[in-house]
Amino acid sequence: MIEKKPIRKDRVAIAVIFLLAVILLPILLRSGGKSPTPVTVIEEPSTTTTPIVQQQEPGTTTPSTETAPSSQEAQATAEPTASSEETSKVLTYTVAAGDTLSSIAANLGVSVDALMADNQILSPQALRPGEVLHAVRDGILHLVKPGQTLTDISITYSVPVEKIVAANDITDPSKIYAGEELIIPGAGPELWKEVIKLSKGVKSRFIWPVLGKITSGFGWRIHPVYKVRHFHNGIDIDVPEGTIVHAAAPGKVYFVGTEEGYGNVVILQHSDGYYTLYGHLSKPLVYTGQFVEAGQAIAESGNTGVSSGPHLHFEIRNGEFPVDPARYLPAYPSQ
Repeated sequence: MIEKKPIRKDRVAIAVIFLLAVILLPILLRSGGKSPTPVTVIEEPSTTTTPIVQQQEPGTTTPSTETAPSSQEAQATAEPTASSEETSKVLTYTVAAGDTLSSIAANLGVSVDALMADNQILSPQALRPGEVLHAVRDGILHLVKPGQTLTDISITYSVPVEKIVAANDITDPSKIYAGEELIIPGAGPELWKEVIKLSKGVKSRFIWPVLGKITSGFGWRIHPVYKVRHFHNGIDIDVPEGTIVHAAAPGKVYFVGTEEGYGNVVILQHSDGYYTLYGHLSKPLVYTGQFVEAGQAIAESGNTGVSSGPHLHFEIRNGEFPVDPARYLPAYPSQ
């Protein structure tokens, strides 16, 4: 009789473990021993998300966030079109080597006198290559001075304010700005021609108020009436009574009236604290507070006050101190 050995429980456990290992090992190898990744739902991008920047090809440019002008608009910005040139009121010309005032005037279709007035040219020799000239075919260009009003300009050129406003598309006639260039329609170059004559074609701080012989200069002298030695604060210019007296520089009329010894007087206030005085006048032509241009008629000469005969007494003052006009007037003649 064969003796039966009892089944050991530890061997059974080992067999079960081995069997499980055989079954589970291939599964673990296929999964890599990792837990499965959870599924993520991706939503559609909304309209507020940042736009995707597309990759550009070489030579292209990233478009701006602003609306880019069309090619026609860009061309119009870079240079005026033919239609805008035709309707432009102010003409421009860049001086080239060999140009003359006559050739430029002919090119622009204006007179030489008008071209000189528009650009405040005193002499044809003053042209410089590269200089930009302006001109208008109907009227004169005027550079606004500090303190000047449209009423002042209207009186200077004898052109109604309404015409100046219309020619320059001015929306508020009470507001014009120093340094602004205005078209004065219908005005001629007569005022500037007067400036050229009184300046003798030379640029200087002041121009002559009249042209005539200097009968008495600045400084100590024997008074022609009182026959005593005294200091003469200006110069006396021999001109007939009724001669038009011109402003020696742009400025505001500071005083119109009579002064002892001077008779009828006009005093102008200029920039940098300068004043000019015009004495022995027969008739003032301006009023206090009015702004006048250089060369503008401000009075008629006379023989009022203490005077030995018709003439103009002319002074230049730096503040309250009289100075020798010879230092400021062009081509000061000998007495």
